[in-house]
Amino acid sequence: MKRWVGLSILTGVAVLALAALLASSGLVAAQGAKLVIAAVAGNESLGLKAVAPMYEREHGVKLDIVEMPYPTLYEKLVTTFQAGAPTYDLVMLDDPWMPKFGTEEWLTPLDSTYGFKRDRDIPNVIYEVGTWPPPRGPVPPSEKAKPKHLLGITVVGNVEMFMYRKDLSPAPKSWDEVLTNAKKFNKPGSMAGYVVRGAATNPIVADFLPILWSFGGDVFDANWNVVIDSPASLRAVKFLVQDLKGVAPSGSENIDAADRSRLMAIGQAYQSTVWPGEVTGIVENPKVSKVIGKVGFIPMPAGPSGKGYGMMGNWLLAIPKASKNGGAAAAFITWVTSPKVQKTYAEAGGIPARKSILNDPAMNKANPYFSALAKSLEAVPNWRPRTDQWNAVETILGTNLNATLAGLSTPEEATKKAATEIRALMKKAGY
Repeated sequence: MKRWVGLSILTGVAVLALAALLASSGLVAAQGAKLVIAAVAGNESLGLKAVAPMYEREHGVKLDIVEMPYPTLYEKLVTTFQAGAPTYDLVMLDDPWMPKFGTEEWLTPLDSTYGFKRDRDIPNVIYEVGTWPPPRGPVPPSEKAKPKHLLGITVVGNVEMFMYRKDLSPAPKSWDEVLTNAKKFNKPGSMAGYVVRGAATNPIVADFLPILWSFGGDVFDANWNVVIDSPASLRAVKFLVQDLKGVAPSGSENIDAADRSRLMAIGQAYQSTVWPGEVTGIVENPKVSKVIGKVGFIPMPAGPSGKGYGMMGNWLLAIPKASKNGGAAAAFITWVTSPKVQKTYAEAGGIPARKSILNDPAMNKANPYFSALAKSLEAVPNWRPRTDQWNAVETILGTNLNATLAGLSTPEEATKKAATEIRALMKKAGY
């Protein structure tokens, strides 16, 4: 009897010690607490909304998920952070927003404040994209002296990939093969050989950057010199607005992601680039798709450089410095990114980043793009230039690319105009 009493006392001491440790780290959510999460409206928040009731049941913490359209979310976060208002405890942010939020120091470091460390089951690039200043590539002049900190953890493992009709041909290995196949299967009026996502600003830039990088071009070099008008970059522009446009639907300058995926889903497109959210929402959605089981998903094909480059589009969870519930917010991030919860998250339509889930045979059967996403992450996809000027740069580049796609300017005129405007912008910003 004394032995059991002794064990009970030891167990009680251990539990109290663990509770004290968690409390000291700030990773304890008080029963009855509420976390307000600013989230993007759309497929990207499906998994988050699906597991929210689980968290509420297990931890007694109410999750108030406030959804907003993409542009509205960005503007709302900027104005909220500028005012120093404690409106949100957690925010979903698109990874191109990290330079702005990191430069302004609006987010709480997760490593030094809450002890977040890397998990071997999560690709290194996931941690790199959530780190500010950036751990590789050019660093903005104002940020070079700052210590690097983990400011966000990926909750949506988005990487731009490639899709094609696998029932009609093998997977293309290069952009040359993409064009060859496009010419072969292009039947105007019934099937487009390739769908260009050509709508102005963000859409066409997202479609173009993987091609640009694969052709050896870029927007900036390692020292922030503008190189969008270099020979390699011009070659990539011509490939998009001349070669691929020639096998694309008419009106490519107005096509966005939903249009592209719809054409693929109804059998009127042979191939295009694709984001995971389009796969789950349209291409592999049995309610709208006529091509279930006929579409293959692969990492980006190689260009003349010999390598293909996917593009990061991760959505991160971050804690605003103004939040009054930082510890509870950190506890939720730890919970939602754990292996067990990520499996449930993925089964509910979320886009995970854990290798073990992306490479799981059963999960791949239900989500045929998971293997391609795992390979894309392992290949270390590029991210958009890490500057707080990116939104303006993207607008300039996307406006000029759209104009030449629409036939309003030549590729040479478009790249020259874009380069001139971006150089002026960056000079004014201190680059």
